[in-house]
Amino acid sequence: MLEGHGDDIYRYDDLVKMNFSSNIYQHADLTALKEFLKEHFDLIANYPEPQPRSLERLIALKEGISPEAVLVTNGATEAIYMIAAHFKNSASVIPQPTFNEYADACRQFNHIISYENNDEMTELPRDRVYWICNPNNPSGNVLMKGFMDYVVRRSPRYAFVVDQSYEGYTKEPLLQAREMIDVPNLLMLHSLSKTYGVPGLRLGYITGHPNTVQLLRQHRHPWAMNALSIEAGKFLLKKGQPAVSNLEEYLEETQRFRSNLREVEGVRVFETKTNYMLCELESVASADLKYHLIHEHGMLIRDCSNFYGLSNHFFRVSTQLPEENDALVAAIRDYLEA
Repeated sequence: MLEGHGDDIYRYDDLVKMNFSSNIYQHADLTALKEFLKEHFDLIANYPEPQPRSLERLIALKEGISPEAVLVTNGATEAIYMIAAHFKNSASVIPQPTFNEYADACRQFNHIISYENNDEMTELPRDRVYWICNPNNPSGNVLMKGFMDYVVRRSPRYAFVVDQSYEGYTKEPLLQAREMIDVPNLLMLHSLSKTYGVPGLRLGYITGHPNTVQLLRQHRHPWAMNALSIEAGKFLLKKGQPAVSNLEEYLEETQRFRSNLREVEGVRVFETKTNYMLCELESVASADLKYHLIHEHGMLIRDCSNFYGLSNHFFRVSTQLPEENDALVAAIRDYLEA
């Protein structure tokens, strides 16, 4: 596992007052979920389901698919490692920059890895696994739904892993599980943790053709999900509200935030279709900016220097409250001017 993910707030005790480093909205109203878990805390006295089938049935109902086409995982990251294990010794294509865990998992299971989307892929074996993060992390780019559907269906020899963990943070049309369930060479990753703003509960799931999902089940161990996480997942599906209550308004704030950042001299801000954006500093190292913001302002950003293909001048931020976004812009401007 790579050290240096976003949301490394655990490193800084109580220094962080504003967290821009996670791609998840930090101000979700979790009051109802907290009260529910308090009332069900006695669940920790007994073993949970060895396989969280009750949660899988609820997800299947939400997605409009068979429960056999759903596999709940301990966050999307467990799903990535399970899939890498299933395709052990394969060739994997991972366009960059993107989430580092794809490559880490593939290396652990002896994959041949291509990091580029060019002619070097012709040197790989004919059987390949394509890992596609959509919306992509850290760039915020989104590939068109029609294009994704076309590529997957016209390439039955290849396996595709499409990670849609941030599907709750974009208005762009994305693949729907119910529309793709007949495609045996596609596995889709989803994240209840991100959609509902509860990453500490580690709630992810895979959707795919039932036969493919059944093969994946062989790679998981029993009791991978604890009892409180299972019950929390069921509560969120029945009664929960997404972390972002008004996505259109939130994404409008993202564009305002991005415009203000672009006005800071010495900062390049890339386009985004989500709530997070990739930024590049002209002359300052992102690690230095991160250190300054933490210790002088209590603000945490994501240093992106450990993403493959990115230099030590890149960082990523996500949209929070308007006043917090404005405070971050001002802090970055003051630091660069000084």
